[in-house]
Amino acid sequence: MAEGNVHHAERDGTVVIRFLGDIRYTIAPALDRFLDALFARQDLKTIIVDLSDAESIDSTGLGLLARIANFLRRRDGSRPLLFSSQPDINAVLSSICLDTAFIHCAQRPDLAADSVLAAGNPSEKEVAQTVLDAHRLLSEMNDTNRAQFQDVVEAFERELGKS
Repeated sequence: MAEGNVHHAERDGTVVIRFLGDIRYTIAPALDRFLDALFARQDLKTIIVDLSDAESIDSTGLGLLARIANFLRRRDGSRPLLFSSQPDINAVLSSICLDTAFIHCAQRPDLAADSVLAAGNPSEKEVAQTVLDAHRLLSEMNDTNRAQFQDVVEAFERELGKS
C-alpha cells in the first residue's frame, strides 16, 4: 500500500484537497495546520475533497474530513463537495454517517492538486492532540460514533492529562 500524502490546489477561492495512498494519522498534524490556515482566510469559497486516489483512510483522517464539513456548515450552512470512487472508502464514510456531511460529486475536479502538504516532524503531543480532536469530532456526529470512538477519546484524554 502506497504511503499516503495530501495534495492541494486552489482556483478563485475554491480549494481542492486530494488524498493519495494510505492516509494515516502521521499526516494529520500537517493537514490540521493547513486547515487552520485555510479556515482563517476570508476569500475561501468552498472546499472539494478528492478521495479518488486514496487507498484507505484511518479514523483520524475521517475526523479531519468531519472538521472540514463542520467548518463550512457553521460558516454558511454549506457542505463541502466530495469525490470518491472507491467502494471501500465510500462504505466507511457511510458507516459513520460522514457521507451525509458532504455533497457527492459525480465527476472528479479538474483542478490539478500539485502542491504537496509536507508532513513535517510533529511532536508526539501534537500528533496525540490531533488524533484526540479528530475522534472528538467523529464522536459528536451521532450516538453510534460516540460509542465507537469513546474509548479512543478517553485514552488520548488520559495521555494528554485531560481527563
